[in-house]
Amino acid sequence: MTAVAKMLVKIVDALPEEKAREVVDFARYLQYQSGDLEWERIIDSPHSRPKLDAFAEAALREGVAEPLDHGKL
Repeated sequence: MTAVAKMLVKIVDALPEEKAREVVDFARYLQYQSGDLEWERIIDSPHSRPKLDAFAEAALREGVAEPLDHGKL
């Protein structure tokens, strides 16, 4: 376990249950957000993606899709 993880465990252990859950929820939010930042980095990259470009162009040529009809499932 890293020093930061040990510090976090000490803090969470010292908090009331409700506050400890808030810390965990915030940590999950930060974890989720870091994934978003990685996707933004990939999307903003100047490298070409010919397969993705071709897929997007084909999807746009198909036009607007019909909304999902749950009654037909």
